[in-house]
Amino acid sequence: MLQKAISEISEIVGSANILVEGPELNIQLQNTSHFIAPQVPALVRPANDQELDSIIQICRESSLPVYTFSKGLNWGLGSRLPLEDGCILLDLSRLNRILEINPKFHYAIVEPGVSQGELSAEIRRLGLNLMLNVTGSSPNSSVLANMLERGSGFLAHRLDDMRGLEVLLADGSKMRSGFWNDAHSEREALHFSPGFGPDWTGIFSQSNLGIVTKAVVNLYPKLELQKMLWCKVEQSRLPELVEAIGELYQRKYISSVTHIGNDKRMKIEHRGADKVQTWTSFGSMVQGTAEYVEFLEKEIPRVVGNRCLSLGFYNQQESEEAGLGAVFGCSTGVPTDYFIKAMYMSEDMDPDGQNLQIDHGPLGMLCCLPVLPLQASAITDTLEILDSIYRDFGIMPATTLNPMNDLCLESVINIYFRRNDPEAVANAHAANKEMTKRFYEAGFRFYRFDVKLMHEYINPENPHWKFVSRLKKALDPDRILSPGRYEPKVS
Repeated sequence: MLQKAISEISEIVGSANILVEGPELNIQLQNTSHFIAPQVPALVRPANDQELDSIIQICRESSLPVYTFSKGLNWGLGSRLPLEDGCILLDLSRLNRILEINPKFHYAIVEPGVSQGELSAEIRRLGLNLMLNVTGSSPNSSVLANMLERGSGFLAHRLDDMRGLEVLLADGSKMRSGFWNDAHSEREALHFSPGFGPDWTGIFSQSNLGIVTKAVVNLYPKLELQKMLWCKVEQSRLPELVEAIGELYQRKYISSVTHIGNDKRMKIEHRGADKVQTWTSFGSMVQGTAEYVEFLEKEIPRVVGNRCLSLGFYNQQESEEAGLGAVFGCSTGVPTDYFIKAMYMSEDMDPDGQNLQIDHGPLGMLCCLPVLPLQASAITDTLEILDSIYRDFGIMPATTLNPMNDLCLESVINIYFRRNDPEAVANAHAANKEMTKRFYEAGFRFYRFDVKLMHEYINPENPHWKFVSRLKKALDPDRILSPGRYEPKVS
């Protein structure tokens, strides 16, 4: 049955767009986290909706599960690895059309294979006064996939960018959300995303209930003047600075995401009796008229007070002169590979390769991603956990704390290791697992998990996960789509 299905799929996509078990497929299963891959019989790259529909039909008739990804750059969390054995990898990177960019209602409609670099470049090519909410990941990462995975952008939470979805279900049916489902509407249908009736878009974020084939992605108007708020703070004063940043959100002085990185993240090692650990805050944008920005340049320091060692507002030229041009670019919708290069530089290594595909590089990375309430006590507890990992495992986690608004903060905590050193690999994996456990036992919860730890934190008896199981049974009773992903383990 398996070989028959693979043969039929090969006829659809062509032999050049299918890999079966062997050296080439093994390369695709390599991942920067150095996780051992499940058994994968094939990788398939459809070119369009019609090929995708046919593949799903064959897999459904053959009871052959697929694991879907857009670009496969889920770095630190498993990249493109499925959670269970026997899944065909369904690579949607060839579905890469930018279908529309609407300046009036500031959105774009994209397919899964559209990268943030491609969409950002198209916006600039058209000369539009719009910004894409980019992440600090690679310019090659998928706009659609990162949004569905609830990644962290520079302008807002990526989930806030979701204006509409087109979804292919396991039974082959396809639907669009909100008013987008009304093909006969003569008026603009994407300015009010919920539409009429239940809004089901949320169930396809961090789920395996369908395959999102198109997304309506929010864009952001670019105002007259942009400047980036930057400051440096001693670690002992970080908790109170975070609460002060919360006040800036409450006052509407800032609205974009703030990023606060420790010395390890910023490529500085400050460990020693005579060294003080510092954190660098960057990425918060102020924009508007020159008069309004001037007002904020006076008012924000008043709110933040004397908590910072230094504080400033940089325009693009000043950011470049300070070595922060790439960060300013991210804050205005231009993605960069700066942060991937910084990962290598923090370990005194040269970046690997021209395209910085770190799944094939010598440096490994793991992620721990707790979400925190925006309060000083939560930051204090977080710092204690990070210090305990350094003390117990000899690893300083590279950490960025990202206040999103006056309520919550997303953290990006990475452990780096040399992949050619078995002891370093084992120590890094043990440290990351223990760090996750310590955050959980301290009462924190997580906004994303890697493919190896996910099921340890899904309680099948919890009413939430029982409901998820009911949805899966209703929409995909044969468990064809990404089995094990964001659902209780099936015995």
